[in-house]
Amino acid sequence: MATQGITIELSRIAGEAEFVAISEKGKVIKAFFIPIAPIRGFEKLVKGKNPLFVIEAVKRICGFCHSSHGIASAEAFEEALGIYPPKDGFLLREIIGSLNRIQSHLAHLALIAPDFIPRDRVPGFILEVLRVLEQVNAALTRIGGAPTHPPNIVIGGVSKAPTQSNLTATVNGLRNVLARVNELLQIITDEDKWRDKARALKERKFTKTLLATHLTYGDRYAIDLSKIRLLRYAEVHAEDPEAPEPLIKKATTLVVSYGGEYVEVGPRARMSKFRGFNGSTLADIQLARLMEIPVALERVLNLLGEVNVKAPTRVEAVIYRQGEGVGVYEAPRGTLIHRVKLRGDGRVEDYSIIVPTEFLIPLIEEAATGIPEEVVDAVPRVFDPCVPCTTHVIRLG
Repeated sequence: MATQGITIELSRIAGEAEFVAISEKGKVIKAFFIPIAPIRGFEKLVKGKNPLFVIEAVKRICGFCHSSHGIASAEAFEEALGIYPPKDGFLLREIIGSLNRIQSHLAHLALIAPDFIPRDRVPGFILEVLRVLEQVNAALTRIGGAPTHPPNIVIGGVSKAPTQSNLTATVNGLRNVLARVNELLQIITDEDKWRDKARALKERKFTKTLLATHLTYGDRYAIDLSKIRLLRYAEVHAEDPEAPEPLIKKATTLVVSYGGEYVEVGPRARMSKFRGFNGSTLADIQLARLMEIPVALERVLNLLGEVNVKAPTRVEAVIYRQGEGVGVYEAPRGTLIHRVKLRGDGRVEDYSIIVPTEFLIPLIEEAATGIPEEVVDAVPRVFDPCVPCTTHVIRLG
């Protein structure tokens, strides 16, 4: 069979992207994952704005990882302003962020289930996932103020503590969620019943250098920002004669390298670095994501037990001034970085965001090589890319 390029029909991912594979004898020898979601320009939008506006705006970069952006932004402003939230502010912030991670992983579980479990079990499985997700949404509403873009994340901590009745209801609800999640995981991890796509992912060995700063939160001191390099997608493939040039020019993303190489961020990186997970296949990326759900639930239940509903949850006053800050948070898909520079009046002079999918794009392309072309559409899904977060570049003229 001659070498041929095919555009893969992509579905069940967050956002818009083109996936082009070049195959030979039925196997992919090169792939291009090209985000083409329209540019929205949040980094430009927030220039000159008050930090109170900015933190609400950046939560709306994404409907999946809203809390992650809110927390990373808050921490960037707090460093710039010399603010340190009280203990319960941190506890509640981590609870909100972890509930957001569980939300995202459950939503992705519904999207990827057809690649793993028998076709006749898919509808019932997805329905149960959505029922569990509703319970998590209710918990986030009680603690964060809303199931998406939770308003309780503020500069200086969390705007208010939950009532004791909401705290008790959240604990009881999440204990039920944990039991139901474990039942769902038993179904999707039953390899004897996996479909062909899942088996192909299990056969493809794929390991990279791992980057993760924390198991359940984020740590700006666990990453060397000087090692980060941002490249336009078109630059990455500028010398590749097989790159689909018209599509390459439409790409609206940046690609991130760390220390001169492309690294893996996200669930497998976190579970490997902090929990001893050692899976080495593409399927193991999904298995690590599944394992993070009960880990996050147990962490939230422990933190809820530490919350004092009468303790302060935020600093009493925020004084605006000139400064620079960095916020790093482990979003559902991996390491998320917000950087801010403030003017003398405390308004934003410059703002930049590095999102996990920018790390993952070159890995998706590399991982697709060697995969049978009839199942290659599952490769992007196993990395769970969030394309709307990546839109940073627009071509003018």
